[in-house]
Amino acid sequence: MRWIAYFFLLCSCLFLHAQEGALEEQNVVVLMSGEVYEGNYFASGRSVEISGTVNGDVYVLAEQVVIDGVVNGDVLICAGSTDISGHVSQNCRVLGGQVLMSGTIGNNVTAVSGNLQLLPSATIKGSLVATAANVELGATIGSDATIIASNVRLSAHIGHNLKGYMGEMRITSRAYIGGCVDYKSSKDVWIEPGAFVGGKVVRHPTLVHKLIEGTWIQKLLFGSKVLAILMNFIYTFVIGAILIKIFPKNLEAALQVLQTRPLKSLGFGLVLLVGLPIACLVLLMTILGVPFALTLLAANIIGLYTAKIYSIFWASNWAFKKVRLKPNRLPVLFCGMVVYFFLTAIPIFGTMLAILAMLFGLGAGVVAQTKRGIFKGTRA
Repeated sequence: MRWIAYFFLLCSCLFLHAQEGALEEQNVVVLMSGEVYEGNYFASGRSVEISGTVNGDVYVLAEQVVIDGVVNGDVLICAGSTDISGHVSQNCRVLGGQVLMSGTIGNNVTAVSGNLQLLPSATIKGSLVATAANVELGATIGSDATIIASNVRLSAHIGHNLKGYMGEMRITSRAYIGGCVDYKSSKDVWIEPGAFVGGKVVRHPTLVHKLIEGTWIQKLLFGSKVLAILMNFIYTFVIGAILIKIFPKNLEAALQVLQTRPLKSLGFGLVLLVGLPIACLVLLMTILGVPFALTLLAANIIGLYTAKIYSIFWASNWAFKKVRLKPNRLPVLFCGMVVYFFLTAIPIFGTMLAILAMLFGLGAGVVAQTKRGIFKGTRA
């Protein structure tokens, strides 16, 4: 755990200015090509670029870090985005949102990131320990590789063993693993023809998989989509009931927008569908923006998942007027949901219907909330 202590040391040095020999302009710190810095190098700022040579360790805290020079020591980085294409003679420890490596690391690499990509041109002469959501591993690794990730695509040359805890892993035909593949996952690894594995491939099922293996729960979860559809139906009905009982003004306003401004609702829905993920990615590139990005991402997922309720209500109210059912009532919602879930089960057509319902509902909900009268009605 020595590298964690290094990060605390790095954070304690934030009050330091850029080192002598570096160019600092508009919060950008640059050690230019051809320059040589003797001793440990500390830097912080919006962007830090090391194109020269550092004869010592490097400690960096920044939004963006680029190392395409030479570091004759260890590298410790905390950044939103990190790109290492140069040469690091010792260890490399990185904490960040996006990590890209295409250079040479003389010893070990430890990385904690959202996305980790090691290109085929990258060389790690020691071992790799990585934790990330997505890992694209194509580098040459001299010793072992230990990975904890949701998704792994591996085309690397690993000298010894591959160990890890993965959601899904694919070993491509270009991969070479000199030792064993020992991993814990609920799914079998996908090994393409042509991939070389020198030892055994051993999968250890996860604890949840062990508990439900061979039971009716496993058949229900993995044998069909019945449970997912049922949970989706119940969730949608509960949220609809909450809108009726607790937020009737909001519901009425959103339905009024759908009735009078359907194209505006569709337009806002498209903008939000594209814009919110981009905003999340931009915030994830900055250290201070990560909490806001995660909050926005959670709100985005909830919004996309529940927006269809407005569209179901609108279509149900219109249809059931013919049988004189009062609008915005639970029986109308229930009947409309039964029809909606039946139609969305139809291939292609169902997918298109679900997307349109989400876009119209999302846009209508946002447009309705921009009206000042809604907020007054909510407080009443």
